[in-house]
Amino acid sequence: MRSKITLFCFIYLLGQTLQAQIYDFTTPLRIVGGVNSSAEETNAVLSKDGQTIYFVRTLESKNIGGIYDQDIWSSEWIKEEWSTPKNLIALNNKLNNAVVAAHEDSSGENLFLLSSYETERDNTKGIAQSKINKEGISAPIKISMPDLDIDGKYVSYFLSDDEKILIISYEGSDSEGEEDLYVSILNGTEWSSPEHMGSAINSDGFEISPFLCPSNDTLFFSSNGFKGEGDADIFYSIRKNRWNNWSKPINLGKTINSPKFDAYFSKQGSKVLWASNRDGKDCDIYTSWTIAPPKLEIETQVVHVSTFQGYDGSAEIIIKNGVAPFKYNWSNGATVQYLTNLRKGSYTFTVLDAVGQKTTAQIDIKEPELTETKTIHFPAVQFEFNRWSFINDSNVNSFDSLKFVAKLLQDYPNIQIELISHTDSRGDAEMNQALSENRARACYRYLIEELGIDPRRIIPVGKGETEPAVWWDKAKQARFTLNEDFINQYKSEELIYEQLHQINRRTEGRILRLDFDANTFPEAPKEYLQYVTIPK
Repeated sequence: MRSKITLFCFIYLLGQTLQAQIYDFTTPLRIVGGVNSSAEETNAVLSKDGQTIYFVRTLESKNIGGIYDQDIWSSEWIKEEWSTPKNLIALNNKLNNAVVAAHEDSSGENLFLLSSYETERDNTKGIAQSKINKEGISAPIKISMPDLDIDGKYVSYFLSDDEKILIISYEGSDSEGEEDLYVSILNGTEWSSPEHMGSAINSDGFEISPFLCPSNDTLFFSSNGFKGEGDADIFYSIRKNRWNNWSKPINLGKTINSPKFDAYFSKQGSKVLWASNRDGKDCDIYTSWTIAPPKLEIETQVVHVSTFQGYDGSAEIIIKNGVAPFKYNWSNGATVQYLTNLRKGSYTFTVLDAVGQKTTAQIDIKEPELTETKTIHFPAVQFEFNRWSFINDSNVNSFDSLKFVAKLLQDYPNIQIELISHTDSRGDAEMNQALSENRARACYRYLIEELGIDPRRIIPVGKGETEPAVWWDKAKQARFTLNEDFINQYKSEELIYEQLHQINRRTEGRILRLDFDANTFPEAPKEYLQYVTIPK
């Protein structure tokens, strides 16, 4: 169904990418009127006003070169259907002929045509221009493209609306398979040599009938080298940055593509045209209309933090409408729909659906007001076994956690806190008490000496193993105090056994007062900077 030499172009009026507009298509219909016949019709190009359609008819005895020739025909939109077409004899010869594009200016309609209309040898290269107006059709005049020299049985082209981008389908020396897609750019008055457009959109089969939207980032083409519905399917791809860097081709789906040959896709507004032989041996021109996707709509559900400086807030994005699947991107780096363990703060997120619709919003997690005697749960501060040296590795960064404490004190300049370290219940109680005091003082020293916190605002306290943590058991939906007897029941389950002990080895804070005054508070005890002796 490939014409031996076909040149294809169409004016894309909306100037937006496919993802922003097309979700599905209406049921395909043969275009109404006299365009389709017992011959083969392909390469439909509409005039700017949509009132004239130019197309190629093959296997037609009335063609200038006979039944196997390829001629340009045209039809007018009259009384809600296309009129009986006529052969544009002035533009047809014994070579293969086609319209590249139809542009308008004040003097009439400019048709850009396949071939240079010079000699038979030149029929596979070059473009010519002719004008149609009240005076008739002018003789085609060659447009100079000195580097466009293409041999081969099958060729198709796309010429952009600004006439500066030429996309070519032909079998070159570096093709992946049969015809591949190449691009040539007009620089001033000279066209660049054709450049291969990359392996993402070129396969070991053929890629033909390219069509590019005016924003130059969405390319439609037909191929038999990618997984599809049949002989040749219509795909689209998005240009990433360079002309040889494209996204993976996406099939337009079963509404447009059939088990047979489908190609020469074009779009004007919501109307699309393409050629297909789905209902017979030879191609006819079909039409359909795009269906806009359901607008992406979301809601959010927020649970605020239950305690001051807590981290039990959560946020969920609820999808009300849109096209699945959805992608989520949060300002904290998360890529999930539901966030837990959130602290107070503002979180921005973006949702992107399958057809490119995007929405960005922000949620605010709140916390209760600051009060005295409030316990503050710090992020994990961990120490080496039986030591007060901080752990900083790929799993935990104690220094970052202490920076969190410093920021809390900076954000609330009038509070004074107890900084409390605990141990688990294993080992000697007296040694655990001393170990916890040294760990609290290690935190104290880092906050003062490295982060510049006023020492009078922190009182380091060690609690040893005397105050085990309270743990929420999700499976049993109950809270349990993590004393030694409780933890020992999990001794045979090493992972949870160690996790429960780790929960006890925590560092937390307690707000002592809300009226710290740097001008009146006495100096901090020097002993807080000294470590206590560990009993043997």
